[in-house]
Amino acid sequence: MYRRATNPFTQSEGFFAFMKIQIHPNYQLLSEAVADLIIHYVNSKKDALICLASGHTPLGVFEELRLAQQSEKIDLSNCRFLSLDEWIGIDPSDPGSCLSMLQKDCFGPLEIKKDQIEFFHVLISDLEAECERINKLIEVNNGLDIMLVGVGTNGHIGMNEPGTPFNTYAHISTLAEETKTVGQKYFQKTTVLSQGITLGLQHLRESKLPIVMASGIKKAPIIAKLLKVRHRSHTLEYHSSDIRWLCHARCGCS
Repeated sequence: MYRRATNPFTQSEGFFAFMKIQIHPNYQLLSEAVADLIIHYVNSKKDALICLASGHTPLGVFEELRLAQQSEKIDLSNCRFLSLDEWIGIDPSDPGSCLSMLQKDCFGPLEIKKDQIEFFHVLISDLEAECERINKLIEVNNGLDIMLVGVGTNGHIGMNEPGTPFNTYAHISTLAEETKTVGQKYFQKTTVLSQGITLGLQHLRESKLPIVMASGIKKAPIIAKLLKVRHRSHTLEYHSSDIRWLCHARCGCS
């Protein structure tokens, strides 16, 4: 396990400082831009290993990929997909689980086969071993090709809460109170959320095409904080020059 930093932005400075930021005037153009990055990459590597986040932010990207596949601009049949994270203790069949949302919003519409999909098994007893299984899966495939993530209202990426060390691989995370509260929107009834299991921020750094996507006015305060950190940073621990940060103007990137 890891120890969180006291200041959630202390270790963020080097991570965000060299991101390539693209700002789009609306969610549709944002989604098209992200989808275009993925399409271009997959067309150059047909068997890409792709990590995807669930939730509302990437829905437009999934739709653009569906349309691209329909018009034969992309072929995803040889790609493998990995779910970014999952709520611990929640059955994967629950509509609020990350896997269920990806199945409904992405894998189903894109006709992705079951044997193309990898995910965290959260109902087993040894979750540390499950983290190692996922880490090994990524390692034997020479790392992730694409990693698409969003940003939570408190700044979390996946279930990496603020203060998570940036050299962390797959791990068990204690959820912040804000994450527990916001997470209720995905469930049909009040659900106890306390921990998550997630890919680490080191996976994002090591991905060949890492994409951070932000959208919506509710994200404006945290995006403003992260960009303030980015602009004031001078001494940098990491050089993450290949990370694309794509957002639209309403979330405060402009």
